[in-house]
Amino acid sequence: MKNKSSHGFTLIEILVVVVIVSILTVLGVQMISSGSVERNLQQHGKILQASMEFSCDQAILQNIPYGLIVSQTAYGFSILNNQNWQQAIYQENVLGKTLNDGSQFSLILEGQTIVLEEEELGEVPQIICDTTGEISPFILTLSDATGQHHYQLKTTDFWQIQGQWLDEKNQ
Repeated sequence: MKNKSSHGFTLIEILVVVVIVSILTVLGVQMISSGSVERNLQQHGKILQASMEFSCDQAILQNIPYGLIVSQTAYGFSILNNQNWQQAIYQENVLGKTLNDGSQFSLILEGQTIVLEEEELGEVPQIICDTTGEISPFILTLSDATGQHHYQLKTTDFWQIQGQWLDEKNQ
């Protein structure tokens, strides 16, 4: 007779390993995807901050006031030309963006909460950067679709914009 010594894995052992690897994979994907919401929000905020700083630089260089128009889900830049605000265009590109991931803006100007349009951008900017680079005092908060994560841009003085991640303790 043959000696039945086993040198491989049983089907049960293989199934247990597959189940454990599957569970760990699902947990890992959830951890990565939950962080991506925060990364996307922070990326939106940093892009907006850089765009605002760029528009203030352009206001100084061109000696033309620039403005930021904000709705709940979009923003755009405009310039003051012949006493009228016109959409700002830089190298054939319109400055601005629409957020399609459920993120929303809220705005406080000089201590007062501003009611933002739902989708359409208005004609007159809420935040203005004049020809000296001085920018209107503001607090602009970008929140994700759940309202649990927030990234805030605000003026720290008349010429500086600071971006920061907000958690529950400093909201």
